[in-house]
Amino acid sequence: MMKNTVHGDKEQNFSEALMADLLAGKYSPGEWLKQAELEGNYGANRFEVRIALAELNIRGLIEHLPNRGYRVCNYTDQDREQLYEVRTLIETAACRLIVQRATDDQIAEFERLVRAFQFAAENEGQLKMREINFELHACLYSMAGNPMLAAQIKNLRERGIPGRKGVWDTVKSVQVSNADHVEMLDMLRRRDAEGLAAVVYNHLNRWRKYAKPISPAESI
Repeated sequence: MMKNTVHGDKEQNFSEALMADLLAGKYSPGEWLKQAELEGNYGANRFEVRIALAELNIRGLIEHLPNRGYRVCNYTDQDREQLYEVRTLIETAACRLIVQRATDDQIAEFERLVRAFQFAAENEGQLKMREINFELHACLYSMAGNPMLAAQIKNLRERGIPGRKGVWDTVKSVQVSNADHVEMLDMLRRRDAEGLAAVVYNHLNRWRKYAKPISPAESI
């Protein structure tokens, strides 16, 4: 029994490591994930790689093409429109629960992450920014007090990250993203559900202005 548990933990560790690298942007949109390279880079065996790839495919971070293999998702603009439409509906609706249920300690933690993102933007670069940004939004939606809702939002966020291009490629786009976080904090302190929903709506939909267009041909 112990052997099975250890083996299961190793599979999970590899899957989590690969997912973390996907979310950190270490793999390019459309990049093929070759099994032999993954085994060498992560010290995993063939079985662990196959299990992890199948799991990440189900979660929508990578896609499987029969007889070709797995590659990082590279959404078309139409795909991304549909994804963000769903995210907008769910995340703005969550704002009412967040404002009703957020504790002072949770708001204080959100403030810490807002400041950490600003520091990372000025001093540490995109990799650290991505890490903190993910924590920041997870913190925000955890305040809704509904783990199922928070998990669904997290899954949808993850699906949109690996194929994302150009979101923080300019100083202006980083400044705007940071300003949105500060405004979210202000609305939380005011317990203003409509105001928070408006900020979240704008934050989610600014990608159209800063993200690089993706043609259908690029996703093939």
